Amino acid sequence: MILKVGFIGAGNIAETLAETFLQYKDKFELYAVSSKSDDKLNKFKNKYGFKKTYNSYEELVQDKEIDLVYISTLIKDHYKHIKLCLENNKNVLCEKAFTFNHKEAKELVEIARRKNLFLAEAIWTRYMPSRGLILNLISSDVIGKVYYIEANLGYEIKDKERIKYPKFGGGAMLDVGVYPLNFIDMFALSKVKSIHVTSKLNKEGVDETDIVNMEYENGLLAQFFTTINQATSREGFIYGEKGFIKVTNINNPEKIEIYLREDKTKNYATLVSSINIKEDFNGYEYQLLETYNSITSSKKENPSMILDETLKIMSIVDEILHKAHYINY
Repeated sequence: MILKVGFIGAGNIAETLAETFLQYKDKFELYAVSSKSDDKLNKFKNKYGFKKTYNSYEELVQDKEIDLVYISTLIKDHYKHIKLCLENNKNVLCEKAFTFNHKEAKELVEIARRKNLFLAEAIWTRYMPSRGLILNLISSDVIGKVYYIEANLGYEIKDKERIKYPKFGGGAMLDVGVYPLNFIDMFALSKVKSIHVTSKLNKEGVDETDIVNMEYENGLLAQFFTTINQATSREGFIYGEKGFIKVTNINNPEKIEIYLREDKTKNYATLVSSINIKEDFNGYEYQLLETYNSITSSKKENPSMILDETLKIMSIVDEILHKAHYINY
């Protein structure tokens, strides 16, 4: 079975996903694309071989041939574009952050479930094989009981229009911070009990830098740092009673290292093993393959990012942004 895919949005990330879809011509057909820019629309169609173009999103979702719509518009527009698709009985894969806030996400999930449609958030790190590798290390007790997780992610993107203004859904948390938050949440295996936030806002009122401390119901503590002011080390650490795991590049894991205190005469942990993450196409293929498997087997959610997890993350993001004095409603 080949799924015909429609694109809403034709920006940079859409280009990356179009290239990824093309790797699986036995599963997907790049069928239609819609963009507000005629020039961008035609270039996109010709470059990736889409069969149809539409000058409005409304026209695209009314095309009965489309099996799945991929959305990569601005975060502020995700809600209305997902809703438009669902109201026209389209399955949807939407980029992160899923919506502007939890309220929007909850409404969309309710619509999808009521109409028995597939809906999923395309946050690639949830789908990558590295997640399973790390979970296996934790469950094998190699580092002992986990009690603390930390992560950071930052890029120098503060001057981008979509980042620096509240009206576009800008700020560090929604654009960048969702990655260290998801990194922590994947391995905490519990619900958040409390959140403490320290933020620096830009003159427009969006968060440039966030330092977030969390306590989970299972007693685990966590902290992450995210910023749009500069590039950071992008590292993640999972600390257990016997040692710790270090992950290089939490946004696209490259290496997993295990540190243990094997020599009890020394009061520090040393590197005992390292796992280099295998080469893949670009890392986005895993979410596409899971989406294909879900839809073709009549599942309405992706196992790696079930809708309840998306709602959980959006609820945490809401609380962080409220405590950062940036109200995203």
